[in-house]
Amino acid sequence: MNDLKHLFLLLFSPGKTWQKTDKAPCATPLFLNQFLYPLMGITAVVCFLGYFFNDISLSRALQEAIIEFVKFFGGFYALVYVTKVFSTQVLEVVQPESRIKRFVGYNLGLYMLFDIVILIARYFYSVPGIVDFLPLLLAYVIWNSQKYMEVPDQKSILYVVTMTVLFLAIPMAIQKLLYFLMPGVI
Repeated sequence: MNDLKHLFLLLFSPGKTWQKTDKAPCATPLFLNQFLYPLMGITAVVCFLGYFFNDISLSRALQEAIIEFVKFFGGFYALVYVTKVFSTQVLEVVQPESRIKRFVGYNLGLYMLFDIVILIARYFYSVPGIVDFLPLLLAYVIWNSQKYMEVPDQKSILYVVTMTVLFLAIPMAIQKLLYFLMPGVI
């Protein structure tokens, strides 16, 4: 529950929340098993609810839910790897893997939260397309994570732009790949 609280606090006060996150002890398997994986499952279930609220078939709803889960599951591990390489090679900062997993997990958790909000809003309302840009708020959270990730001042813009693009592009690329590989999904 504490992780979920941190997730919501990242929206309203990311700088302070990253500082608190740095001081809090982290058991990575516990973080993944009790927070991140269930959040991925909730996102997939919300996506599956399209079967009840939209006029789609059961098989299509299952495909959509699977794509949604795999997009974030695969995205998490791809982002952990890319963040570790980027931190070491470009930023020249060696980070413990637990810190990288927590950073990626919280940011991806926010992305999932935005995705859930967008999906639920679309089930009940005709929302404008501007809502699709809600995940861009990740840039603000990533900007405030610079101290947590120990980013050198001269590389802060590079860090924010690169991490924001990666956090948006990698899950989207996985999603598009799965759409391409799964027959009948548009």
